[in-house]
Amino acid sequence: MKNNLTSYQNWLKRQDLATNTINNYLQVINLYGNKSLTTNKLRDYVKKNLANYQPSSLYTKIKALTVYTRYKKIKINWERVLRLIPKYQQKFFPTLTEKELEQLKEVRFEENEWIYQRNNLIIDFFFFTGMRVSELIKIKMSDYNNENLKITGKGNKIRYFPLPEFLADKLTNSYSDKYLFTTKHGKMLTRVMVGKIIEMRSKLAKLNKTITPHTFRRTFATLSHNKGTNLTTIQKLLGHSNIETTATYIHNDQKTLYDDYSKLWKDNPNLVNYRTKF
Repeated sequence: MKNNLTSYQNWLKRQDLATNTINNYLQVINLYGNKSLTTNKLRDYVKKNLANYQPSSLYTKIKALTVYTRYKKIKINWERVLRLIPKYQQKFFPTLTEKELEQLKEVRFEENEWIYQRNNLIIDFFFFTGMRVSELIKIKMSDYNNENLKITGKGNKIRYFPLPEFLADKLTNSYSDKYLFTTKHGKMLTRVMVGKIIEMRSKLAKLNKTITPHTFRRTFATLSHNKGTNLTTIQKLLGHSNIETTATYIHNDQKTLYDDYSKLWKDNPNLVNYRTKF
């Protein structure tokens, strides 16, 4: 099993998956053990774990097993497996408002002015492009050409993003292979470094929510959608292969849902022209 997992891990790395994703996939396979991978065995696995995990957690585990069976080239009737898991309403994930964006940029822990401005630019790039942290750290000056930024996404898929002028101005040399975001010594930033920057800024801003680089991706999708951007446009800008994936990134909070729902009676006062008495 160990040798098989080593080969599987190397295969996952070639898919350009995040380290955390790879670790989670491997953990699921370890927990599944040496049981054979058949439709009936997977149905038994789900039945056994229905009482142990929330539906969302089971879906995550099945996703990992789906990838593993694809690697092993094993055919599974996933419809028969998935129908055993209760449907669930997706939980609310935190997103940012435009005011909270300004709060994140106003606070600082950085003593060096250049680093402070670099980190503000990182926040702006996240907020206005919705790109992944793995994409952001790989941006080079030469990636910007003809008013479009070339972004290398998952699986080395290339997409082109029409950068707004206030961001494009920072890509000053289209012939340079220098990274846009670097350390003081000109080295490429890492995912961990960027995550720490966002974590420290959000703590100082005293935002009552957990903020990660991925929060900006959900924020980009949600705010774009709320401002009337076509869903297929958001899909292309985020680099999703499937529009259903894009839809899951739109996370209006409870207040937004209520405000939207309340239009039923606020916009139609004639519908509510009496009070029920008990």
